[in-house]
Order: sequence, then C-alpha cells, then structure tokens
Amino acid sequence: MLHNNSWRQVLVDDEEPIVWHAPILDEYWDQLEEEIYRRNEQEIVTDIQRINIENMEMKKERLAVLVAILSSGRATSSCDGIKFDNTNLCEEGIISLSKLVDVSSNLQKLFLHHNRIDNMESALCLSRSLKSHICINWLWLYHCDLGSNPEILLVILQSDVKWINLRDNNIDSVGVVKIAEYLEGDPPIHRINLDYNRLNDDDAILISQALKRNTNLKTLSLHNNNLTSIGVKALLNCVFDAFSLNAISESNHMLKQMDIISGWEGDRDGCKYIPSLSEILEGNIRTLLGLDRTQKIVLALQDKDSLLTYLANVPVDLIPEVLAFPHGRVDDQYQYKYLNIVYSTMRWWNMPMLYSNHHCVKTDTKRKRDDKEELSI
Repeated sequence: MLHNNSWRQVLVDDEEPIVWHAPILDEYWDQLEEEIYRRNEQEIVTDIQRINIENMEMKKERLAVLVAILSSGRATSSCDGIKFDNTNLCEEGIISLSKLVDVSSNLQKLFLHHNRIDNMESALCLSRSLKSHICINWLWLYHCDLGSNPEILLVILQSDVKWINLRDNNIDSVGVVKIAEYLEGDPPIHRINLDYNRLNDDDAILISQALKRNTNLKTLSLHNNNLTSIGVKALLNCVFDAFSLNAISESNHMLKQMDIISGWEGDRDGCKYIPSLSEILEGNIRTLLGLDRTQKIVLALQDKDSLLTYLANVPVDLIPEVLAFPHGRVDDQYQYKYLNIVYSTMRWWNMPMLYSNHHCVKTDTKRKRDDKEELSI
C-alpha cells in the first residue's frame, strides 16, 4: 500500500481536492518497480493481495510503467482489491488502469474515489474491462463528478457491476434520466448508492417507475438528497402500488432495502429512549420491504373498507377466489385472527352467485346455501 501522509488538500468553490506530485516519492517508485521487475525475471512468485494508492498524483507515465511491470508476471493473479483514491487520474491513466483490471483475474473490488472520468474513450475502456471481468462485483466512485456528463455516467453504469456506489457525484435530474433508463432495462445490478446527490421528488417518481420493471435490484440508497414526503411516497409506490390488487401483484417484490430517511432525532443517552419520527418511518419502510407478493395482498385485504374497495373492481365470478386467497397463507396469528373478524363481516352479503362460482364449494353445499338464501329473503 502506498499512502502519502503529508498530502496537501485545497478546496476551491466546493471542487474536488487537489493533490500535487510529490518528487520525494520518486525514489520509492523506482525501487518498487525494480523489485517487481527482478522478481518477474527470476520467476519469483509475488503474491499481491491488494493495491492501495492514496493521496498522491499518479502521472500517466508512472502508472503505465507500473501496470506494464505488474502485467508481465503473475503478481496480480491473487489481487482482490484495487484502490486509487485521490490520485488525479487522467484520460490515459484510466485506460492504463483498465489494463490492470484485465490482468487481475481475481479482482473483486475497485475503488476510484476523487478521480474524474471525463473522457468517453477512457470511460468506454473501463466499462468494457469491468463488464467482461468474471469476478468483480464492487465499483465505488465517490466524488468523481459523473453528474456533469450523463452520457459517461450511463457508460459506467453499463459495466453491470453488482454493487455500484455513486455517492457525491453531483447527479441531478439529467443524470437520473440515464439511471432510470438503465434500471428499467433490468440489468444484473443488485445495489446502487446515490447518497449526497441532487435528486428531487420528480427524480424519485422517475426511479420508482423504472423499478416497477426491475427484478434484480435489492438495495437502493438515497440519503441526503432533496426529497420530501412526495418523493418518499413515490418510491414506496413501486413496492406497494395500492391502486388495485393487480397493481399490488405487479409491484416490485425484489427490492429489500431502501435507505431514504436522513438524520436521527431520538436521544439514546437517557434512560428511556423515544424513537424519532424518522426512525419510526424507517422501521415501517423496512417492514413493508420485508413482505413478499402474497403478504402484500393479504395486507391489503385485512381491513373491511379496503377489502370492499378492492372487490368493487373485481368481476363477481372472481370474488370467491379473492376471498379464499389469504386462507393458508397467513403465518402471523394476530393477522389471522384479524382476518377472521373482517371476513365475518361479509356474511351479510346476499349473493348466492358467490357460492356457485367458488371452486372449493361442493355442489350440494351450494344448493343448500342457495335455498337458505331464498328462505331468508
């Protein structure tokens, strides 16, 4: 691991930190390159587990030499992580890094924080290397300003890494269009982090619509964006669209974690802890995301008013199937008891047709019930 502890950082108008080339390190670079080259020549096994280079400028010439030497032997065959953090990588540096990704056959994690990927050729080169890699599943890109070029953002997304972190990338509504377009295509990505960007309620609606067609994403993080209750409600709508029973059935049932509430207001220092509203809401969201398709439908049918509302749009011959649906599907004893109470309120329905349509009711039972209904009229 190479880490410059004496690095200098300057922030100008909230731009990315600037890091200068440190000539004092040139000697160590030369020694490192000579040692790796010597080991390759003598066929000495060099087992590099991680490559961490932080807070120092990586000039394109130096990086090209380092990658060439590492690629000539088997030094990176067991490397599972590469981290270039705040190294001022340029266009040619990203291309050289892509070659390093190619030869690191067991690479699983790539970190490129505080580096700009602002050239399409280098972005395409990196994306191709990531997409064709059989092991890599983490791509973390903090503070890479990908929001400034939505087309490059889309190219990076299309690398199809399972977990991609785009925190602090200045992503706004234009970038969200590309993200929604990508997610709607149901790519193999499992987790995406969009914390600390510039998303608003309209962006949340767009992402929600895209996720209704997505069956792979399991975790979405949107902390510290410009979302109000409207945006939160829109996001929840993709996992529980209460418009109709069909809408509930067609909602996203694969998303299991959605981090959208920022900040905590509760005081844990006292003897009695009272949860804040944000914690309560976060807990309710977590509970909702833990439900599968069947549990969501049962939840919608457990209240008499909502039950009647949903049945109003259901053909009469299908109503018995809807009423029978929760039977045998409820594990929670409280919910089971509550459903019994709700369904007992349906007895006042004077609808013999319901019995004749229910496939679980025997013919003689239907006749007896029909006769009973006629006597009670």
